[in-house]
Amino acid sequence: MTINRFALILLSAIAFLGSNAASSLADVISTTAAEDFETEAIFLEDPDGLEALPEAQPAFIEPVLPEDLLEEEGIFLDDDSSDAIDAPEDSLDDDSPTVSDPPETPADGTPTVIDTPETPAEGEVVEVETPTYIERFRAGVDLYKEGKDEAAITEFNAAISLNSEYAPAYLFRGAAFARLEDTTAALNSYNQAIAIDLEYSAAYLNRGILYYDLQNAERAFADFDRAIAVDPQLAMAYIYRGLLDSERGNQDTALEDLNEAVRLAPENAFAYFHRGLIFKTVDNLEVAVSDFTTAIQLKDDYTEAFINRGVSYYRLGANEAALKDFNQAINLDENNVEAYYNRSFALMAAGRPRAALDDLNQVLTLDPGYPNAYLIRGQIYAASDNNVAAISDFSRMLQLSPESAEAYYRRGSAHLLVGDQQAAISDFSASLALRPDDALAYKGRGDAFASLGDSTSAIGDYTTAIDIDSGYWEAYAERGRNYYEAGDYQAAYADFSQVISANVFDPDAFYYRGITNARLGDAIRAQADLEKAGSLYLTNNEAARYRIVLDALNKL
Repeated sequence: MTINRFALILLSAIAFLGSNAASSLADVISTTAAEDFETEAIFLEDPDGLEALPEAQPAFIEPVLPEDLLEEEGIFLDDDSSDAIDAPEDSLDDDSPTVSDPPETPADGTPTVIDTPETPAEGEVVEVETPTYIERFRAGVDLYKEGKDEAAITEFNAAISLNSEYAPAYLFRGAAFARLEDTTAALNSYNQAIAIDLEYSAAYLNRGILYYDLQNAERAFADFDRAIAVDPQLAMAYIYRGLLDSERGNQDTALEDLNEAVRLAPENAFAYFHRGLIFKTVDNLEVAVSDFTTAIQLKDDYTEAFINRGVSYYRLGANEAALKDFNQAINLDENNVEAYYNRSFALMAAGRPRAALDDLNQVLTLDPGYPNAYLIRGQIYAASDNNVAAISDFSRMLQLSPESAEAYYRRGSAHLLVGDQQAAISDFSASLALRPDDALAYKGRGDAFASLGDSTSAIGDYTTAIDIDSGYWEAYAERGRNYYEAGDYQAAYADFSQVISANVFDPDAFYYRGITNARLGDAIRAQADLEKAGSLYLTNNEAARYRIVLDALNKL
């Protein structure tokens, strides 16, 4: 597997790049049944009414590279602070040459003549001073800082060959191997560093990060525990341990670790950022915004903090603030897929579907394998009656995520709208196999059966939908229509009455109950229901349906 240079933090009880991420990033804007998925509803719907909210995934934390710990570990300081180094005894010889101050000019102004080294005689052997292991180590650190990992490894190997008990050389060599994605060699180097020094907190921390990146949570957790036991002031260990607890759903203990990280390192932007993620996970959005804001103040180019603050603003209904944050994230990183993806939600909420579509197109340009972008773009196409394009996007989503119940449901709805009932039934059935308690999918499949004239199957699916959601008035209405078509007027009357008693001012419910009353021989109630239906149709500017009501009244 490819190992990132950054350690992944999953944002919700969500994710997209792993088991948790896959389930959470599959969350999308959801609406009611396909036939109710109108343009204004998707673009202007209040965020609190959405079944799921966009998540900024993935968010990353900068790795704890060993050079960040040099000073506190006493491994290596600048030359002008060499007196603070607890240098190995053999690192400096008492008779080592030093650079003295320039000789003073005599008072009489005569320059002092400085002898220059004589040129070696031909054949004379010149003794070349061999660099010490400390010098080779320091050369490796400089190369490592420059990103020249292979050259750095050569220097660390040289240092180790001169002193095989020098743990920092193994630590840095492990970090260089990790950046080269040679995880086996990195792990071996960290293990050797720890074998030499069982109290080496930096080695435990970095090995834990490597285990975290390899998704070996148990070993990562053990290493972070050990790092904290050795050095209770190591803020980064608390951050990473908090991340693991958060991923496990232990938000309270995760918050304790992040609080401690903030206390130990009040200037650490990552500590505030990840504490903000926890607050966002538990829906304490105002506090999450505060933490993300502090992270941004400490690190003004913190792209992920802008994205997550934008998501928090979006969920709070502050759409303009959300858009500003997503825009800033894109200004900082014009290739950030998550920024475009999340901005598309804010643009839809602002009633700007074309701009949202542009953002999703950009997501797929940057990452053609981003499944949820196809899912959301397909919904936009469906909302604009471009069901052929919608079906294509939902199909692509299913190629990338074949276990997506939502994609099957959406494609089934689109198939139903283009009149392909059999394909719709197949997709709704596939969705239900993955998500068996989905009332919407039962309702959709019932609509497909009804369209084929199979009232028995339709009534069965509508009944199951109602059993799952007793307030699903559209399912009551459709079941009532199918009872009416099947000649069961008492059952039809009961369903239409359920809808009307819920103060759902659906003119169709009044119309159908009116003609059902007529079938039952109750002309007075039939007339009252039909007149109410006609009034509602007029209010809704549905002239054709109003004329149908007039015809029914005349027949009474």
